[in-house]
Amino acid sequence: MIAILAVALTTVTSMLAQNTLRGAYTYDETKAVELAESIIGEIRSKRFDENSPVGGVPPCDEVSGGSACTISVNLGPEAGETASPYSRVNFDDVDDYDGVDEGSGSSTGHSLLDVAGNQRPGYQNFRVQIAVSYSGHVAPRSGELTDSKKVQLTVTQPNGEALDFTFHVANY
Repeated sequence: MIAILAVALTTVTSMLAQNTLRGAYTYDETKAVELAESIIGEIRSKRFDENSPVGGVPPCDEVSGGSACTISVNLGPEAGETASPYSRVNFDDVDDYDGVDEGSGSSTGHSLLDVAGNQRPGYQNFRVQIAVSYSGHVAPRSGELTDSKKVQLTVTQPNGEALDFTFHVANY
């Protein structure tokens, strides 16, 4: 009787431990998705390009009366847009986010920040990496190279699992 009870308790205990671990992973994954949604909203609220007017009309393309878009090798924050200490507060267009690496284990050593430049509470051990490039002819509109920008956002959870999010921002 005692042996049967011991086996049953061991089985129940191991199931509870696995559920607790899965629950922690689910919690971290939910937080990672919330973090990604927040950053995506922040990026999408910016102008398409440094040479795009507020409102986006005319688009930067030299065809519709606008200036040329930033060339690929110059994507990233322009002079004066990165503050010391580091902050994204002055980012004003989509490609300023190219090369962002914040949070635990980042190559830059930057803390994970919110849109106002404050450290994000509750996101210790999370990491955010962003790469921005022109979509080229694989974009939804697939006209000119500069018709849209592809944003690749990676959020790494405390357990080391990375979630990748990709979206395109159109030049209009």
